[in-house]
Amino acid sequence: MSLRPSTAPAIQDMPPPGGYKKLDFTRYLPDRGPKGWQLWAGAVTMIMYGYYQVGKTNQARIQQKMQERKVRYALAPLMQAEADREYMERELVNLRKEAEVMKGVTDLKGNPWVPGASQFFGGQWMPRKVSYFMRH
Repeated sequence: MSLRPSTAPAIQDMPPPGGYKKLDFTRYLPDRGPKGWQLWAGAVTMIMYGYYQVGKTNQARIQQKMQERKVRYALAPLMQAEADREYMERELVNLRKEAEVMKGVTDLKGNPWVPGASQFFGGQWMPRKVSYFMRH
């Protein structure tokens, strides 16, 4: 069930005679944000700090790379000695196989075959290619 609208006139709130008292709200609010020079100073400060951090990071990275390089330089002789030892092991295995295969062969001058001797090498020792060892 609905109610019928009232026939009485509507009551509306009105301001007091002469209006409301004026409020001075500007004294409670600050200015509208920082000044232009303050924005510039803040931006320049942040950019300079960022470049400072980039420079520090670059110096730390350079120092880290230098330390890694020094470690590699210190380990290079050990790694080369290990590679030489492995090479000599492979060379001995190949010389044994060559001696077995060429046991009754003589060279062009009638001399018996010497394992490891080759007409292609002069008087200077040259290591064989590693890939040659890997195939056999």
